[in-house]
Amino acid sequence: MTNAVAYALLEDARLPNVGLLIETLRVRHPGLRWESSEVTTSENADKATFIRAGDHLMAILLMPAPLPFDQQLWQRASWVWPEAFQAVGRHRAHLIVSTMGSAENKAETPKLGSVESTRLTTAVVGGVLEALPGCLGVVWSGKVGCSPEMWLEQSRRSFEPFPDHPYSLWVEIVPYLCGETVGAYTVGLSALTGREIEFEVDGLEERAVTVRVAQLSSYLIANGLDAGIKSGAVFGADSEIDHRVAVLHRNSRFNIGPVISFSSVSDRFGRLKTYEIIPASIARNHPLLVMLSKVGLFDPAKTENQIKLRPDHYVSEVRLESYDGAISGALSNLLATDAYIEADAKARRALASGDVQSAKLLLRPFAEEVDVLQSALKLGLTLRDAFMFLPAPPRSP
Repeated sequence: MTNAVAYALLEDARLPNVGLLIETLRVRHPGLRWESSEVTTSENADKATFIRAGDHLMAILLMPAPLPFDQQLWQRASWVWPEAFQAVGRHRAHLIVSTMGSAENKAETPKLGSVESTRLTTAVVGGVLEALPGCLGVVWSGKVGCSPEMWLEQSRRSFEPFPDHPYSLWVEIVPYLCGETVGAYTVGLSALTGREIEFEVDGLEERAVTVRVAQLSSYLIANGLDAGIKSGAVFGADSEIDHRVAVLHRNSRFNIGPVISFSSVSDRFGRLKTYEIIPASIARNHPLLVMLSKVGLFDPAKTENQIKLRPDHYVSEVRLESYDGAISGALSNLLATDAYIEADAKARRALASGDVQSAKLLLRPFAEEVDVLQSALKLGLTLRDAFMFLPAPPRSP
């Protein structure tokens, strides 16, 4: 996780007055030492401002060009800020605000963590907006866009403890619809915790889902990933959710990276469907599986070769060629080993003489290798490190 970075959008390229900014920050956050810094020189005075925040240095850099346009970012921002597209269209320059390290060359100055860096940067951005009227908006970490009014108000709580810290400036919550279930995922949380949230629990309205995800986000920012929300945990029913909810650390099916996934344990609406991990088509045609099947060491219909998935998570139930191709490749690699070539020849001779048990004994080590492959694929499909079908994009509720 890197230092927090915020971008303040400007209609014209200008830096805030340093003296006014310092006074503004002292009023807004009197508990911290705010001073100008000697880092600023005559050569960079029109391009950058550096200020001291406690024992740390903050940089405010002027970029006389607009931010690259991000359609998805501004689409999300417009849900709660209708003027978002108008603001980004008007801006012609921007400020970059970020922490820079220690204000002094002292080894004992502790390095800022991601949350501390976030709090300091948030406080300074709020001061910039107040000291430099006319800012059009703020983009946090290149992912979350908010109005200047929202930033001015909420950034006053930059140093407030959980649950009052201004997490909604740092994290966007995106609701979506999957079948009958309203879900939501976060954008921006991973910069603070290393993972986003993907919440898909049956039986909740959109507002209830959003509130749940907001509370979880705020809690994780304050306490970290290991604060009682471990992968594999199962939470019981409560006043809003009448069934158990499972927690799993895995990859997002929406391609947003690692997530903490919250999902219903029970299949309340009959949406789970069973699929073969290694399909019968490969079992019928691949020489290794054909041989294992002859001696009763492989059956695609057995439980070990099955996984339950939700079809509504995918574009269709057409298996990906890349997935089945990778399975065939792994089996062929096993088939090509000297150990298997020797065992196969001996097993065929045993079968020819009617000695099925000897053939089975010879081939069992390779059946165990296939078992390992099946287990790895099941885990990969569960954690979304692998996909049997093409994941479906989120739909708006």
